[in-house]
Amino acid sequence: MIKAKLVLSTLFALVCSSAYAGSCVPDGLNLSAKDFSRLATIDQSRIKGMAEAMLGEDPAERDTVSKLYHQGIGAPKVVPAGDYRCRTIKLGGISALVSYRYFDCRITKVGSHLKLEKLTGSQRFTGHLTMQESGVAFKGAGHYGYEEPRNYGDDESRNKVGCLFESLGQPGSLLLELPSPQFESTHDVIELVLR
Repeated sequence: MIKAKLVLSTLFALVCSSAYAGSCVPDGLNLSAKDFSRLATIDQSRIKGMAEAMLGEDPAERDTVSKLYHQGIGAPKVVPAGDYRCRTIKLGGISALVSYRYFDCRITKVGSHLKLEKLTGSQRFTGHLTMQESGVAFKGAGHYGYEEPRNYGDDESRNKVGCLFESLGQPGSLLLELPSPQFESTHDVIELVLR
């Protein structure tokens, strides 16, 4: 019964916040048609991934996700540059829910954009955050720890696109949502906590 209540309350919060969430699709950001479609369907990806994740066996992992989303998500008013703890949370797909330990990420100001990098761990990424009135979009690429960082478009299978939100239920947590990732899961969430 507790699991059912957790699933329903978390999904309700997601549905209520999804009207904002899809609005981060940026104007003028050069994306492939496939990646534009992934961003345009971020709400559906999140809700499907969350529904699968809340059926996961580990109550501690379900609780982690529920705390991040139970009060909804919103547009960050500010994205501070600095060093962050970051962890990947995979919602749905091969496994119902997988939450990894924290690694090191960094956000730096580069011209008019912010650069986001996952610096440690076997799977990393680098990309740019584009802030506009409608939200914060992410465009980047993944690489393995033994490889040099890649750029968006170098290898379509490594492209990453997403939207950055703040967790209204977990002050201080930014959530980079990567809808319909290329591998393993239904929806990826990178939780970022400023050090």
